[in-house]
Amino acid sequence: MGRELQKKKNRSSLPKVKRKPKSKKLNVRGNAIIAANWDQSLTLSQNYRRLGLTSKLNAATGGTEKPSSAALSSNPSAPQKDAFSIKSKLPTNLIPTEARIERDPKTGAILRVIHSEIKRVENPLNDPLNELSDNEPGTVVADGKTHASTEIVRQLEEQALLEAPKKPRQQSKREEEWIANLVATYGEDYRRMVRDRKLNPMQQSEGDLRRRIRRWKERQRTD
Repeated sequence: MGRELQKKKNRSSLPKVKRKPKSKKLNVRGNAIIAANWDQSLTLSQNYRRLGLTSKLNAATGGTEKPSSAALSSNPSAPQKDAFSIKSKLPTNLIPTEARIERDPKTGAILRVIHSEIKRVENPLNDPLNELSDNEPGTVVADGKTHASTEIVRQLEEQALLEAPKKPRQQSKREEEWIANLVATYGEDYRRMVRDRKLNPMQQSEGDLRRRIRRWKERQRTD
């Protein structure tokens, strides 16, 4: 029986409803500053590099941009070194140092190790981003201020610091009609408004009704 019903569904003349998938394409020129300085003849990565922005936070995982013919002709035998590649092996050459050991005179247990000169290792994990993150423009330096790499980045930072103006909430036409019915029926008797289950089906509180009616009256005065 179930098989027969399935056959009828397959033979149905009603078309199947298919939902169109949402587009994942991003509008890179959604910002007015970027759109004004965008070059249509360049690729996305080239435009971002020219504007001082970053198109990818991680290293490239797929295809990369091919070097120009001018760069290859100047030095064709030079290997292309990736600055963001991470070495798989840790360094094995360790520099021996001297230290003084303090022991407990009774038990002989080591209490502490005193190094004559402690040298701070700048990059113990061989992180390729260590030098770039400290010296690249647009980061926080010793004076606590950020220095933008390009004029476009500076304009974008200033735009990000601007607070969007807060717009007051506007009452809809349906809400205005509902408040007008309450005022026409009860005037300013808010307690009776609260108890009326027909005109106040959502059981708004007395304070909420006062605020809504006050805003409605202000709107009526301005109109």
